[in-house]
Order: sequence, then C-alpha cells, then structure tokens
Amino acid sequence: MKIFVTGATGNIGAHLITKLSNAGHTVHALVRSKAKCTALAMENVFFFEGDITNPKSIDAAMQGCEQVYHLAALAKVWAKDTGDFYRINVIGTNNVLESAHRFGIQKVVVTSTAGVYGPSLTGIVHEGKVRDIDFFNEYEGSKALSESHIKDFVVQRGMDIVIVSPTRVYGPFIFGEIAAVTIMMDKFVNGSWRIYPGTGKEIGNYIYIDDVVDGHLLAMEKGKTGHTYILGGENIDYIQFYSMLSTSAGIKRKMLRLPLFFQLAFAKFQLFLANTFSVEPVIVPKWVSKGKYNWEVSPEKAVRELGLPVTPIQEGFQKTVTYLQSKSK
Repeated sequence: MKIFVTGATGNIGAHLITKLSNAGHTVHALVRSKAKCTALAMENVFFFEGDITNPKSIDAAMQGCEQVYHLAALAKVWAKDTGDFYRINVIGTNNVLESAHRFGIQKVVVTSTAGVYGPSLTGIVHEGKVRDIDFFNEYEGSKALSESHIKDFVVQRGMDIVIVSPTRVYGPFIFGEIAAVTIMMDKFVNGSWRIYPGTGKEIGNYIYIDDVVDGHLLAMEKGKTGHTYILGGENIDYIQFYSMLSTSAGIKRKMLRLPLFFQLAFAKFQLFLANTFSVEPVIVPKWVSKGKYNWEVSPEKAVRELGLPVTPIQEGFQKTVTYLQSKSK
C-alpha cells in the first residue's frame, strides 16, 4: 500500500516510516529538504520536497496514496512569529485534509497532543474531559483549534479521520529532534543533572516511543471515524521519575529542588535571549507555568478500543537508558 506521511523526519515520524517500510508499504514522505534525509534512506520510502503550507507540494507527494498520517507540526516552546503556530498547525493541517479529500484517501490519522485537554485539575484526563483552564501557550491553542477544524472535515466532508494525542514521549530516537523527556533523561544519565522540575511532586504521563508508533498504526486499523484516542502510559511524579531513572542507570545522585522563582527567572532570561538574538530557548515562562500542574492522564480508551500496548515504565526507562549509554560511548 502507498501511504503519505508528513513529519517523517520528526522523532515519532522517523520511527513510523521505518515500521511502515519494514512492513512492506511504500511511503511518500513530505520533507523540507531531501538532502537532510539520507539517514532515513529506505528502499520503499520516497521523499518529496515541500511543506504543509504549500498545497501543490502536498498534492505532488500524496498522489497515488491510499492512507495518510499527518504528524507535521510546530511544537516548539517559542517562535519569533507566534503566527507560525496557526499557519503550520491549523492552516497546514487544513491543507493536508483538503488534498486527502480531493484524492479520495481512505483514512487519515492526525497527530495532536494530550496537552489540548489541559491539566488534571478536576480528575484524571480522558477524551471526554472539557478543558477547565486557559491554554498555556500558542502550541496548545493552535492544536485545539486544529482539532475543531478536523471535526468539520469529518462532519461536512464525510472523511474518515482519527486523531491520536500522545502524552510525554520518551525513548530512543532515529532522526529529528530528540524528545524533551529523553533530553531530561540524557542529562541525568550522561551528564550531572540533579534538579527536580518544579517541586518534584508534579505528576505527568509518560509513553514509550514504540507504543506511540503502534498507537498510530492501530488508529489507522481500528480507530473510529471522528474519534480521538489519547496515547499514554503511566502517571508518575518527578521524584519517582528520577528514582526509576537512577535505578535503571545505576547512578546514585542527591537531587535538589529549585524554587519556582529561580525557574521563572531563568525562563525570562531565555525569552530575552530569544527575542533579542533569536537564540532558541530551552524554556520560556509560559511553559514554566504549565509545569506547576499535575497532568494525570488515562489511556484506557485507546487500550480498550485499539489494543494500545503500554510498556511498563521501568522497562521503557531501562531500554532508553541502555540506548543513551551506548550513544555516549
């Protein structure tokens, strides 16, 4: 089968096209530069230059395909022009779906984020939760708006579209930007990191990269039209996170708590550098504010309806640590 994929050079996308290729499918991947894709060269993966803001390039790459996985998005903590979040995450997604409708694509799986639902202020987050706090940043807001547009394509165009919403992804990477959680793990395993984010007691949900990819494939196979599936793993706080990481890596290190004031000061300095010198920030104040809350999530719907596998978190940590340690040699 010929399958069209956006975001193929991202962390999740690279794993996805590898799995699709190994299963014998032909992949048409839309990328901004073929020259930067040599590490992803596979016999049945074909790269087409363009991007999701250019409808003609989408058409050229999608022609002849039967299924679509749309993963491309602007998922950074900062953009010099905040309008880029809307242009890429909303208009870009609309462009992909317009092309899919014209070509009569059988089914589309779109990658969103569990962050759209907000923190777990009034209970564990699930697909039926109504957000009860303002969006923390432009990324969350743009993805929420995009999801409402996707529903319009389902209702008004009769398209078979499924949304998958990963939580915090970690694990080995093949290509693209390393996942933020994996960066945290790398700084501890191969560096000297010893600071808890927040107070250390804030809870998040973590999912292993292989489970995320399987979740995409299962959504294509079994996902119900117009439905959203949270792709999640286990809920743990940062104290548990670093305790398990310490066990997996065989590292004993006293962890410290940095008061919120210092975290905000660092984020404001990062934002100053970004706005003044266009230096990519590690964190900005809006994302520090997000980190003050618990983000407990339930993947129960995806487990029940799709058969989503959930790798035990200690097992996933061990696999990731083994990978990170081998990478540092």
